[in-house]
Amino acid sequence: MKLYWSPRSPFVRKVMVAAYETGTADAIERIPVVIISTQPNDALLAHNPLGQIPTLVTDDGEAVYDSAAICHYLDVVLGMGRLHPAAPRARLAAERRHALGDGLSALLLNWLSERSRRQADQSAMRIAAAGKKLPYIFRALEAEMTGTDPTAFDIGHVALASALGYLDFRFARDWNWRDRHPALAAWWQAVQERPSMRATAHYDELAASAQRQER
Repeated sequence: MKLYWSPRSPFVRKVMVAAYETGTADAIERIPVVIISTQPNDALLAHNPLGQIPTLVTDDGEAVYDSAAICHYLDVVLGMGRLHPAAPRARLAAERRHALGDGLSALLLNWLSERSRRQADQSAMRIAAAGKKLPYIFRALEAEMTGTDPTAFDIGHVALASALGYLDFRFARDWNWRDRHPALAAWWQAVQERPSMRATAHYDELAASAQRQER
């Protein structure tokens, strides 16, 4: 299998955490892609008309996208379905967490995109809107994790862990959430010990490449 991939993406990390959890990581060849909104990638568009990562191409040549569909493929089609609970209530809770995690990742990506604009082009309203949503999201996350078994790890937990990892990667100085959300912080600390999380930490490959060239 081939995965169009970047170590900077929270949605890519979600897929790779799922891959390690399902034992499929070694079967995935990672194809590095730099996504630029004004310059769609032709090689990626050939597999995914949306031009987005992550995109998985199976051994049969079938393209699977987006991240939720890829995780389902790795876990349910290729694996044992451990990340996607079969019981209706457990599945509903997992999908709610999944939505919270993906929504937080999307908000953070939009926030980063807005902050990356030239100062004169930034929208103060969009940045303020992101800041207004974050307390509500974290209150919901704190409620989700209060009384949670720290060893439980379904697709919702995968999405949440990936979003929180991205928050620390890009916005550690902007949003200090740990003191205000102790149950979430305790879960986050525990989940760092999972091999799937250790193997998929974010890094900026573009910055690393630039530093190598400067040397």
